[in-house]
Amino acid sequence: MYDFLSGRVAVRKPGHAVLDVGGVGYRVEIPLSTYEKLPREGVAKLFTFLKVSDDDLRLYGFISEQEREIFLKLVDGVQQLGPAKALVILSSVTPEALSRAIDEEDVAFLRNIKGIGEKIAHRLIVELKGKLPSAAGKEGPDSSTSKDAVGALLSLGYDRRQAEEAVRRALKDLKADASVEDVIKRSLSHV
Repeated sequence: MYDFLSGRVAVRKPGHAVLDVGGVGYRVEIPLSTYEKLPREGVAKLFTFLKVSDDDLRLYGFISEQEREIFLKLVDGVQQLGPAKALVILSSVTPEALSRAIDEEDVAFLRNIKGIGEKIAHRLIVELKGKLPSAAGKEGPDSSTSKDAVGALLSLGYDRRQAEEAVRRALKDLKADASVEDVIKRSLSHV
């Protein structure tokens, strides 16, 4: 019904936002990844999904179409995985990390996500492998650089989620031709 909302940010909290669109405030449930990228004030655009149930209407919003697509695949493609758990997943890991973990059948990584046990981790892999947007090219020009940097942070004792998030942020800050050493140094400031 709603593809996106574009309006002034009236409320911005970790679990939801309110967009003022033409004088009407739309409460939108959002993952932490969207919260982090949503401006504190001014105009924002959220790609939305309206969930209709017998006694409730919920509007979910995402900063990018890729996040919304992954959310929809989680909700529609995995049995017994509702919108609340899909938001928890997207709040815990980046879309790229989730896609990579599913494609590489990394059960240990998936089990580290809050609320995801052995059964759901295997179900995610079986039902979504090869169906999520590819992580290729999303982390930077040289994925081997990001993999090496994540590996270095893992060897320093950081957990995979922290390491991947720190490397993702570092790659945003650095130039395309940054060395692994530069990425690691910058990543350490984000953990």
